[in-house]
Amino acid sequence: YAGSHTANVEQYGYKNAAGGGQSGKRNKLTIYQDGSRNTAISNQYGSRNRAVVGQQGNGNYADTYQNGKRNVVGVGQFSSGHTAITTQDGAGNAIGIIQAGKGNKASATQVGKGNVSVIVQD
Repeated sequence: YAGSHTANVEQYGYKNAAGGGQSGKRNKLTIYQDGSRNTAISNQYGSRNRAVVGQQGNGNYADTYQNGKRNVVGVGQFSSGHTAITTQDGAGNAIGIIQAGKGNKASATQVGKGNVSVIVQD
């Protein structure tokens, strides 16, 4: 029971990369990659954090960092050349990033409690 983390990775295509780490209790990570040369990195520290990264296309990059408890992040990247970087340090924070089109860059940092950020780029 110590830890009880969940990490699921699905990769389709060519030269996709996924990695990260989990420490604490009951963190959940899901990464889905379809295309080529996509990179997803997720690190979770604390308890009951949730991260979902979906990449469809080519050359997308997502990096999520969570420290604390009950933080949620979701990143969806469609098409090519996007970058999304998120940092959450605290409790009950939420970030949502959607990137379509080509070559968008987004970053979101949350420190504290109960913050909500939504970024949509086309």
